[in-house]
Amino acid sequence: MKKETYALITGGCSGIGYAYAEEWAKRGYNILIVSNREDLNAEAQNKLQAAFPQLSILARYQDLTLSDAALELFNFCQNERLTVEVLVNNAGMFYFGAAVEKSMSQTHNMTMLHCTTPADLCVLFGKTMKERRCGYILNAASITAFMSFPTIAVYQASKAYLLRFSKGIHYELSHYGVKVCCVCPGAVDTDLYNLPVNIRKRLRAIGIMLSPEQIARRGVRATMHGRKVKIPGIINYFFVFLCFLLPSFLINLVKRKFV
Repeated sequence: MKKETYALITGGCSGIGYAYAEEWAKRGYNILIVSNREDLNAEAQNKLQAAFPQLSILARYQDLTLSDAALELFNFCQNERLTVEVLVNNAGMFYFGAAVEKSMSQTHNMTMLHCTTPADLCVLFGKTMKERRCGYILNAASITAFMSFPTIAVYQASKAYLLRFSKGIHYELSHYGVKVCCVCPGAVDTDLYNLPVNIRKRLRAIGIMLSPEQIARRGVRATMHGRKVKIPGIINYFFVFLCFLLPSFLINLVKRKFV
């Protein structure tokens, strides 16, 4: 059944973000994709519109690393009279390497994209959801939010912030009919890791690696059911537990090799 409300997905033009857009569209929501890839925005919009001709599919180009990005996006939705019932903070970036060897702009962009802008969007749209007493917020973090490892210092810290922030507003908004969930996937079957296709197939077969569609399906379901945190894939719970038991000398071995 078509709804009059929108699901706003940041970073929704590809990968897990596009899978999230598909999942919410299957539930009858109109879609607003926001990212800084104009070419991919248009491609994703056309694909979704062809798959869901009864829905309104919109795409907006915007750099979410800018300080006023969240307010600008919120004002756009207000001016266009788009009622956002679903907010998916999925936009992100990733790199390996020692934090002090990266540029200040890389660190700034990552913290803006993973911390400041998602928090601002949660506050702005969360307030309107609270007033309507209805809404869903899905924040896309990572199992690295539970870790403290070299080569991903800024990434894991920014995802840890998003995880803790999500938990806090989950409690603040739950009795107003607004459901907030933080989804923390492990390895995703994309080109990010530069692994051969046959190895990726084996990792998916044993559950270490999940497809974007699997993560999106489980994440959306967990959000709609009111879960506070969702770690897709049973084996990833083991990895999170293992992180707490990992001795420092093993972490130092990683440091010596890669830092």
